[in-house]
Amino acid sequence: MSAKSPLYYVVLLGVITSLSFCHRQHLPAGAAEVNEINTDLSEQLKQSLVYLNVSAYVYNQMQPWKSAEIVQKAGFGCAVGPYEVLTTARNASDAAFIKARRHGQNEFIPAEVKVIDYESNLCLLELDKDAAGDPLEPLDFAEDYDKGARVRSYRLSATGNLTTGRGYLDKAKVYKSTTSYASFLNFTVANASDASAGAQLYCMGQKPIGITCWADTDAQEVGLIPAITINRFLADARRGQYDGFGTAGFVTRTLLDPTRRAWLKMPEDMKEGVYVAKVYNLGTGSDILNENDVILAIDGRSLNAYGRFEHEQFGRISYHHLITGHSIGEDVTFDIWRDGKKQQLKTKARNFEASKMLVPYYEYGKQPEYVVTAGLVFQRLTRDYLQVWGDDWRGKVPPHLYHYYRDLAFAPTDQRRDIVILSYILPANINLGYHGLGRMVVSKFNGKEISRLADILDAQKLNPESKYDIVEFEHDYPTVVIPRTELQFADIAIARNYGITKLVNVEP
Repeated sequence: MSAKSPLYYVVLLGVITSLSFCHRQHLPAGAAEVNEINTDLSEQLKQSLVYLNVSAYVYNQMQPWKSAEIVQKAGFGCAVGPYEVLTTARNASDAAFIKARRHGQNEFIPAEVKVIDYESNLCLLELDKDAAGDPLEPLDFAEDYDKGARVRSYRLSATGNLTTGRGYLDKAKVYKSTTSYASFLNFTVANASDASAGAQLYCMGQKPIGITCWADTDAQEVGLIPAITINRFLADARRGQYDGFGTAGFVTRTLLDPTRRAWLKMPEDMKEGVYVAKVYNLGTGSDILNENDVILAIDGRSLNAYGRFEHEQFGRISYHHLITGHSIGEDVTFDIWRDGKKQQLKTKARNFEASKMLVPYYEYGKQPEYVVTAGLVFQRLTRDYLQVWGDDWRGKVPPHLYHYYRDLAFAPTDQRRDIVILSYILPANINLGYHGLGRMVVSKFNGKEISRLADILDAQKLNPESKYDIVEFEHDYPTVVIPRTELQFADIAIARNYGITKLVNVEP
């Protein structure tokens, strides 16, 4: 065979390159997208996903002295460290004991709550290293969002099988948390083939983008806690002192009515701004905002009449995302309209514990507080207590109790930190004539204004010369008179007859 000249090889290389280019040009349209859609990470995720079994406390709100029942619930989790697992706060709520199972193992691994945040609905668990064996394979969450993109779900089932599902990203929207009073950004996955809220992992292509926090099986939709929230939670949790996310200390209403805008002395050409309808005593902005203010912008991001701003990645979303985007103590700037002119106010991002609310939104894992004296059962009004009325409880609870929850829950003061109620009366000779009373808000005990449940214990020591304890209530309900001479023996008999091992459970 004769030797080929260098020019021959140059020409041959050009032909091959051209053929290769032509081949790529003739790939079916969307082939790369199809390949991305069909990406199945089941094999890669086997050592990153766990199944969770949780033994949880359930307290009886109407008999708060009873020992908690233990119920079993299940959920899912994914590795974010060699022995760290991310799940939802709902999965770990009220937990007495948590255990995890890995793929390919029958034995459960004990786990403990490292950090739990009911506002963002996230929880970081730590596995027992000795029981876990080899480390898990941690995942990194990508802060990506592509409206309409196909996504896959992954979870490890109770039987140890890795289950997948499909859907597509429908929208990014701020939703009220399913575990607290706060509002956070969620991604909505539509046409979800496996609609479960138990912290399933969702991936877009090969990138983890969030975990499920709510599900609507009828609509075949699920909500995702997105990576932007997860990554901030994890970063804060690993600092050693978890502070959480900022939360709003006010309520807004749409400002579309031109008459209201005129009443607020706003120029006709000023179309932006959302109306401040109520200001709490807690949370971000509660120290600087007033009712009837108009918030024009937060941190320089203009708000429309619905309280939404244009986000470069998620489109128009609620201002709550601007506030939850702050760590506690960071500066937050409000541009407002007040008294016929623009003003700029600065404050710090703040949040608060539910226990600080006048009517706490939740009391996870906590025995309800109570005082039983002469058969009168005194309790702190909480949302958990109101939910005893069952489905649609808002329309069933006594109106005066619902008023405190709806209108004043976020308005504790130094003068009133709890709403103390006489829940009901355990019938006994010492309380004859009062057996039908209950659901009444206590105003005074032995003349002392009742600011919190513990005040009753202090009030019982007042007026030692008196033969009676006197309990007064709001709304002109009848005053209850308790004979002190009979009280000691009556309490012993009531405790025995009703199985009450402890007559008082009050935090100092």
